[in-house]
Amino acid sequence: MTDLTTTRFVTISVDDGDPRDFRTADLLKKYGLEATFYIPSKNPERPVMTENQVRELAGSFEIGAHTVNHLPLKAMPDSQAFEEISGGKRWLEDLLGKPCVSFCYPRGKFNSSTPGLIKKAGFLGARTCLFNLTTFPQNPFLWGLSTHAYSHSKMIQLRHAALEGNYRGLVNFLSTYKGTTDWQQHFHIALDHVEQNGGIAHLYFHSWEIDELKQWDRLEATLAAISQRQGFTRVTNGELFAMWKAQLDSARN
Repeated sequence: MTDLTTTRFVTISVDDGDPRDFRTADLLKKYGLEATFYIPSKNPERPVMTENQVRELAGSFEIGAHTVNHLPLKAMPDSQAFEEISGGKRWLEDLLGKPCVSFCYPRGKFNSSTPGLIKKAGFLGARTCLFNLTTFPQNPFLWGLSTHAYSHSKMIQLRHAALEGNYRGLVNFLSTYKGTTDWQQHFHIALDHVEQNGGIAHLYFHSWEIDELKQWDRLEATLAAISQRQGFTRVTNGELFAMWKAQLDSARN
């Protein structure tokens, strides 16, 4: 089996299921890119696409679970958190008629027991908001990512990494990314790093945020740049999770 850690992957994830995801979907199709859209059944903060729209999007892209109500899981009792996690999976599988293997933590929040609940629910992996990471995780229910398409300040980047215990990401932010705060430049650095060293360039964003900040031109330029990169394997999150599980299972056997 090929060592995945030496392969160059690029993956994209889009959170929250806002109807503006269809504008993102059009851009992804234009540049021939894969992506995973993480969609909750409900969201108290903003609109979520209708079930018919979810089905339509699922015809072209992977749909991942994002809980039932898009509430942070960190402070919930395990029983409530598990119902949010498993209920979101059940809703999508009933709606789409196929397995849902990928999970994303609402607002990136979790505690020490949450990854085990996601495994118990039957997912292959879970994406966090641990930034500045391009390597494969030791725990497949704690996948990091390289870049959020939002220009966080240097102080926010450092504070977020420290609060989340993401010390590898903190070191990478200072050494690999040289403290870069512009998200577009940051992701180009991630692509260069993965091109040279292998790993995963993972861009995540919210379509609603791209729209509100008027960043569609920058997003399109970034997607165009990804499409021009040679030697990268374009995958959904779920495909990446499945390949990593297969390699881990092979190593154990």
